Amino acid sequence: MPVTTERLPRSLVALQIEVEPDRVEASLEKAAKRVARQVRIPGFRPGKAPRNIVERTVGRPALLQEALDELLPAVYNEILESESIDAIDQPEFDLESMEPLVVKAKVPVRPTVDITGYKDLRAPRAEATVQESDIERALTNLRRRFATLEPVDRAVEWGDTVRADVTVQAEGQVEPHVEEDAEFRLEEGTVISLPGFQEALLGRERGGPYEFDITLPEDFSAEELRGKQAHYVVTIHEVKQEILPDLDEEFVTSLDEGFESVEQLRERIEGQVRQQADQASLALYHDEIVDLLVATADLDYPEVLVTREVDRMIDEQSNHASHTQEGLDQWLASIGHTEAELRAELEPQADNHVRRALAIGELMRQEDLEVSDADIDARLDELVSNMIGVDAPAESRERIKELLNTDAGRSQMKSDLATKAALARLVEICSQPDDATAERARGSRRRRRGGDASEGDGEAADEGAEGGAVEGAE
Repeated sequence: MPVTTERLPRSLVALQIEVEPDRVEASLEKAAKRVARQVRIPGFRPGKAPRNIVERTVGRPALLQEALDELLPAVYNEILESESIDAIDQPEFDLESMEPLVVKAKVPVRPTVDITGYKDLRAPRAEATVQESDIERALTNLRRRFATLEPVDRAVEWGDTVRADVTVQAEGQVEPHVEEDAEFRLEEGTVISLPGFQEALLGRERGGPYEFDITLPEDFSAEELRGKQAHYVVTIHEVKQEILPDLDEEFVTSLDEGFESVEQLRERIEGQVRQQADQASLALYHDEIVDLLVATADLDYPEVLVTREVDRMIDEQSNHASHTQEGLDQWLASIGHTEAELRAELEPQADNHVRRALAIGELMRQEDLEVSDADIDARLDELVSNMIGVDAPAESRERIKELLNTDAGRSQMKSDLATKAALARLVEICSQPDDATAERARGSRRRRRGGDASEGDGEAADEGAEGGAVEGAE
């Protein structure tokens, strides 16, 4: 078959295929026989009507379509093999002519990724800093876990817990939202009910009902409520203040974690704060050096990869509601978005994810980074220990292990371990001293801070924050 190929941007290959007339004719004959078995034609038994009668009965366009439905995939697959085209998704076909049969197609192919020079990348890593205020905040958070609440006869302040009846009706809503005897803590920097609600309660004493309006911000998450007013009716039943236990030896020993003095507790807390600061600093450094790798890479990839990533993000954010159209529609309604709006909103982030994944994947290939089954088994044991402890009964460990040890689970663990190895290697490369490229890296970091951040590397900062009373106090 005469075939012409042309490489297009965004990892597309354009094909023009001219199919031999004899092959088209043979396909029409086969199609006529299939149609003759499917369509009742007066005067003929099923499958016995000649082609001219079949064509007169169903029409030539329908017979051509039937023939092409089988012919085009066969021809296309032959071309992929003969031209060594590595397609990663279905093509877009365009029928240019029938006599002769000429078909055009655009085929998304495997991305091309060039990270030449990655071994010369340099970016200094900033040291993690811990202030005394960070340690004091962690100690306060620990004490707050053992705090008591006492009723007070005064106006509401930040940090108080309020018990109240709350009715709110946003502009345009038919029915108000009512909560009776709701209890909540007023904390700066957080949102309860709607933005501005907490601030409106400050200074109000037990009693009511209090009526007030707040105007929602123009960038509010629910689009239908942006810039609109919400009317509140609040009756405060009780105001309670938080009483923290004294930070003394009595409190320290009550934790039952082996501490005998405040100094020992402070030392443990300081170690945890510094560890979390180091993990957070490393996560930011990972973001920076991966962005540097991407910025210096030559990437060409098909749009379908971004589309797939948007699909994955919607599936994840909707908690798999997108598996059915009804579930997706309900979830979209609950967040106040159309599907088109959400996809447009997620596309830049999805594109960034694709670019980062391609660059990291090529780094793994260049560095021959592999994950063995033994590595996955070790990670599996580690996950089980993190979930139920190293001293859990063997039967319990095996039961949890069976739940995690699936094909999908092992695939995810393999991907995570490979990414971890690639990041470790990239840290090793980029952290080498080089003053000239360090300044370029700082410029790249400053530019990146105005854009998207990675969603994954920062998870490291959350590890190790579970356990006893002291753990997680930060």
